[in-house]
Amino acid sequence: MYEIEGEWMKMDMWLTEIVNGIGRFFLNPLFYLFFIIVFFSSLKRIKKERNMFGSKIYDVLDEIRYTWKSSLLFSLIISLVSVGFGVSFSYIIVGALSVTTLLLLLTNKFSWLSAPYTFGFSYLLLLLAPYYIDYLPFQVDVAITTNERVAFTILMGIFLLYESYMLLKVQQNETFPERMQGTRGKVIGQHRLKKVSLIPIVTLFPIGELTSFAEWWPVIPIGDQKFGLIFFPIIIGVEQVIRGALPKKALNSLAQSLLILSFVVIGAAITGYFLPVFTLLSVVIALIGREWLAIRFKMKDRQKRPFFSLEQDGLRILAIIPATPAAEIGLQVGEKIVKVNGCIVHSEQTFYEALQLNRAYCKLDVIDDRGEIRFVQRALYEGEHHELGIVFCTQSPQIDLSEAK
Repeated sequence: MYEIEGEWMKMDMWLTEIVNGIGRFFLNPLFYLFFIIVFFSSLKRIKKERNMFGSKIYDVLDEIRYTWKSSLLFSLIISLVSVGFGVSFSYIIVGALSVTTLLLLLTNKFSWLSAPYTFGFSYLLLLLAPYYIDYLPFQVDVAITTNERVAFTILMGIFLLYESYMLLKVQQNETFPERMQGTRGKVIGQHRLKKVSLIPIVTLFPIGELTSFAEWWPVIPIGDQKFGLIFFPIIIGVEQVIRGALPKKALNSLAQSLLILSFVVIGAAITGYFLPVFTLLSVVIALIGREWLAIRFKMKDRQKRPFFSLEQDGLRILAIIPATPAAEIGLQVGEKIVKVNGCIVHSEQTFYEALQLNRAYCKLDVIDDRGEIRFVQRALYEGEHHELGIVFCTQSPQIDLSEAK
């Protein structure tokens, strides 16, 4: 009887701590600031699209589209491992990560939300804590155990691994198009990847009533201290400009480099369990490595000829507006249209003129990213996008469609 009551008490204790942990999650200002920053970033992007192309291309909050399933699955895996091993973070660790992420989020540059920056700068902030802790208006224990340092830097490497996964999953029509003036004065196109993901993770926290319930838990000893649960929002963002290649191909190459870097960082962090100085080394490797990969990517991209530029043998597709005829027939960013209704096209003027030859039907000859030609065709209906929903890299001329007809 007493054993049953004891089990019920433990279960009730866990349920209480789960509810408290969820409450701490929604009390964290990062959760609300995340949506506010993403919302205003979307509005800024839409305003830029209207100025460049005359209309909106992607919807508001498209920066977090397609990220929820992967972030929740990743969150579940990390949280189970974290609680199973008994990973715990003290007040000062949670506070440093919150403050660092908040400041980097306010820059509105999603590239600063990479794990090496949020976790790396937080680690350096913790390292310097003894020099500024006395000037804070409140008292906090700055003592950080070796286990906490190792767990923190391992998480940094794991979230860098997640960043590489985000890049690998980017599809051809998920990056944002832009027009700009090239070095020779001609209008060229480029793509900007700008995505951000919120990943709630669960760890132990030094407030609560939880104690060890089995000999094997926690794997990392926590002593006689009681713990609770905290649901903490981790924000991971990526931002990259691609001008000299197809976005998906260029990002795949960067993702592979980030994957290698993440394994090196995780390896150094694990070594820190035996040699504590390696936790600091893992942070240095992460910061320098991530910055070097970004600089190298930009330099290699700028050395190439702009991929989206005016060509003599067809029109390169810069973007496809969602829910338009072009999206329905499967046209992709980077493909080249060479014929419309049997007419060779080499400018937007000739494209629209050829399109008006048959207002009920269109047939396109398209060269895909493998250099192979394919044919797409579709009936046209009243009220649909008169330009099929295709955005080209060249500046749209002022066309009188009645004369083109």
